[in-house]
Order: sequence, then C-alpha cells, then structure tokens
Amino acid sequence: MSDAIPEHRPGRPEPPGTRVGAWIGSTARIVRFLFVEGGVLGDPVVVFALLASLGRTGLILAINETARAAPGDLWQPVLLIVAAVVYLVASYFARLRSHMIVVRLQARLRRQFCALLLAADVDFLQRGDHGAVFSATTREVSEVSGAAVNLIEAVEAVVLVCFCIPYLFWISWTAGLATLGALAIGTTAFIVFEQPARRYLGQAARASAEFHDRVEDMLSGWKELRLRRSRREALAADTLRVIAAESDDTLRAERLFSASTIGSQAAIIFLLCVLVAPIPFLDNGSAPFQVLTVILLTYGPIEMLFASLPRLSRAEAGRAKLAEVGAALRAARAGAEVLPEAGTAPDVERIELQGVTARLHEREADPAEERGFHLGPVDLTLRRGEVVFISGGNGSGKSTLVDIIAGLRRPEGGRVLWDGTEVTEALEAEYRALFSSVFSRFHLFEKTYGLSAEEVGLLALALDELDLSHRVRMEEDRFSTLALSSGQRRRLALAVAVAENRPVILFDEFAADQDPRFRAYFYDTLLPRLAAGGHLVIAVTHDDSQFAKCDRLIRMEAGRIVGISRPGPSGDAP
Repeated sequence: MSDAIPEHRPGRPEPPGTRVGAWIGSTARIVRFLFVEGGVLGDPVVVFALLASLGRTGLILAINETARAAPGDLWQPVLLIVAAVVYLVASYFARLRSHMIVVRLQARLRRQFCALLLAADVDFLQRGDHGAVFSATTREVSEVSGAAVNLIEAVEAVVLVCFCIPYLFWISWTAGLATLGALAIGTTAFIVFEQPARRYLGQAARASAEFHDRVEDMLSGWKELRLRRSRREALAADTLRVIAAESDDTLRAERLFSASTIGSQAAIIFLLCVLVAPIPFLDNGSAPFQVLTVILLTYGPIEMLFASLPRLSRAEAGRAKLAEVGAALRAARAGAEVLPEAGTAPDVERIELQGVTARLHEREADPAEERGFHLGPVDLTLRRGEVVFISGGNGSGKSTLVDIIAGLRRPEGGRVLWDGTEVTEALEAEYRALFSSVFSRFHLFEKTYGLSAEEVGLLALALDELDLSHRVRMEEDRFSTLALSSGQRRRLALAVAVAENRPVILFDEFAADQDPRFRAYFYDTLLPRLAAGGHLVIAVTHDDSQFAKCDRLIRMEAGRIVGISRPGPSGDAP
C-alpha cells in the first residue's frame, strides 16, 4: 500500500501572480491529493458522479422537451423516466462510494501515522511535539478525509454546469451571460476570503496541538498540580489562553468562510432576479420556462459547489499540517528493524560500552539557547549473571546511561558492543529484544500486548507471588483493572517484566515506593534468583542500606562514572 500521508515541501512558493494564483495552487494541491493519494481517481465513484450529472442534465432536457412536445409524443416521457432513474441510482452510489472513500482514507492515514509513530526513534519521542501528532491523527485526518465527499459533489456540479451553460446560451444569451456572471461573483467572493481564512485555520490547528499538550500535563502531572495551587492556577490560565486562541482563530476563519458563502448565495439571488425580471421582456416564447427549469435543477449543485470550496480550503490547511507532521515523523524514523527468527530469543554473555558519550538538550523558550548535559566518556562491561547497582544524585546521568545500555538512545560518541559485535542501527531492534524493564516512569498497558501463552502463564504466577492476585485477574488478554495504588502498579509492571524472561532486566528505583516486606523480597529474593537464573540485572537505586547485595556498585556524578566497587562480605563498599 502506498503512503497516503502528503509530502511536505518546506518553503514551497505559492504560484506567482495574484491571490487567484495562490487559490488555484492550494485548491489544486488538495484536489490532487484526494484524487491520487486519496484513491478517488481509481474508484467507481467518478463514474457514478459523471452518470449522476448526465442524469440530471437529461432531466433538464426531458422536462423542457416534454413541455414543448405535442400531445401524444411518447419519447419525451420515456426520456424523463430514464433520466430520473439514472440520476437517482447514480447519485445514491456516488454518495455511498464517497463515504466509503472517507472511511478508507481516514483509516489508511491513521494506520500510516501509527506505523511512523511506532518506528520513531527515541529523540523524537522524548523531544517531539506530541500534541501536534495527536491533533494530526484526529482533527486533521478527519478534515482531510471528509473533504472527499465535497470533492465528489464539486465534480458533479462542475460537470453539470459545463453541460448546462452552453444549453442556457442556446436557449437565451441573456440567461447564459447572467449565469456566468453569477458564477464569477460567487468565485470571486470565495477567493477574496479564502487565504486569510486558511491562515487563521493554521493558527487554530497549532493552538489545538498546544491544547492537547496542556491536557497531557493535567493527566500526567496531576500529583504535582495538587501539591501546588499556584502551579495549578498557572496551568489553568495557560490552558484557557490556548482555548481562547483556538476559538478566536476558528471563529475568524469561519466568519470569512461565512462571508464567502453569503457571496455565493448573493450570486444565486442575482441570477434568480435576472430570470424573473428582464428575461421575460428580452426573450419570448418558452425561453423563461426553460431557463427556470435549468436554474431550479442546477441551483442545488451550484450551491454545493460554492459550499465545497471552503471545505476544500479547510482540507488543504489540514493537508499541509499532515505533511508537516508526517515529515517530522519520517525524519525521526529509526532504521530498518532486524528481529530474531520466530520462536527464537536473543541471548547475551556481555555488554560493553567503549568511550560512550552523549549529550542531552533541554530546550529553552528561545530555540537558539540550549543547556547541555554531557555523559561520559563511559567505559563499562556488564556480564550475564551479575547484579549491578547504579547510584548517583539527580542529574548524574543514571537514566541516560541506562537508556544507552538498553538501546533506547544512540551514543553520540563511542560504541556499544553485544558479545563483541558493535550494535549498529540495523542491529538495534534485535539488541533491544534482550531487555525487559520497570522504568521509574513506566506505562501499564491494559492488554498483555505481545506476550505468548507461556509468558501469560508466568505472569499469572508472578501476580500471585507479588500479592496482586486478589486485586488483578487475567481476563483473556487483559487485566481486570489498573485502578491500583502506586506500589501495586509498580509490582504489576514488575510481574510483566519477570514474565517476559528476557536476558537483561532493568529496574529504575523500583523499591522506592514499596513497603518493607516487598522491598526485602525485591533485594533478598528476586534479584538473587534472577542472577542465578542467568539474567543480567541492572538496578538504579539510592538505597545505600542495600548496596551490599549487588555484585558491582557503579557511582555516577555529573555524567561520569566516579567509582566502581564490589560490595559484599568483604565490605569494600563505603
């Protein structure tokens, strides 16, 4: 399946000339996207739309010819019935197929965005604009895919107008010229208001993405918000500012689009006024009746054509946003994953870090200003069957080091070796399959994604051992509840990590929120058992009373390893 996410071309110039050129360019981009990438061109909907237009045109001709026919002529009523049937049947299938395209395109865009998001490297996930991604996969995807219906309606209207205008000129030059004038008035009204309206829509989309970020702050930082009233009030004020900005920009855009809609309606009213006033005096015979028939049967499609222009403009603004976010995700895509064969699991004897360095950037308000955190150089060898503790103050580099060990961050300098083989980009996915973990900021999934039947069985045993079976049950492939205390949630994450039975298990401050009984179980029972089973155990901890229970203790300060000791009965840990 081809990629439906539009291509982003930074700084692509608008067509030269006036505002008309810019409007033609923007309309052409969204029409091309819907026709080609959106799948409209290869769908029967185009045939049904053409048939619906031809059926409506046939209705106009049949009505006029029936009105002029002599009594007893039968071919005009037959033509009328055939045209009506063709129009009604084709219109039904055109609308049905257009909605099928909307659903199909929406699902396709979301699948591709999810695939890009799941393949994005850690730098994007840690520093990327999550609100923009969420907004793109919800608001912009719906806006763009929904415009397929308007495009089909516009195609029907354009085809109908192309047939009817020459017919109007044949009936009455005055009516033909009036119709062209009405179309010119409606199109000009839209062009005048379209560009500023689309600019406001872009601003509203950015505000929408920022709003999603603020909601994420409320959900993820609820503890910090409850502890400090001024922080909560400041976040509330900032959220209200973002909501107001999105609302104001959306209303500004809709005012302009409404003005363009009124302009198109004014064009239709102008046309009707021309028909009911001068034409009866300028044209004799049945011309007024015939012209009125044409106008009555084309009024709806012409109005839909003018109404579809603002919707297509909204869709073009959404398409541009999708292209921008899609380009960021493509740029952040990790290398091609090389996964182990089905039924096999990677193993490890030792992991070596040789001269590893990394730099962490904290973005300030001014993007040109950065504060950097440097890790390394780090030289370290970790072996199977060891229990390794990593200790250090906040900002000492523990989490960054653990991320590099686990393959979740690429070092900027040096290299990571897996049993003597350098972990290259092509090998990262297979290397990461060595690890299971309980991070300090872990995430519990509602379902047991990816666990085999054997691992689910081990998970059930772990729930019982960790005194969770009375709170959490396995219901097919999901947990019965995640409404647990913080300590219970961490033990549930531990149960999942143990059930995965990977060669290397990482713990980041696991025992910090556990009661004495489970802290003792973690240090005195679980870690020795995992090491005896051939696992490499790496635990980040500040619990100096437990330092004697590891094989090696690594102390870190300011991004460097300042000491490696071997605690134990010899007592050489300070």
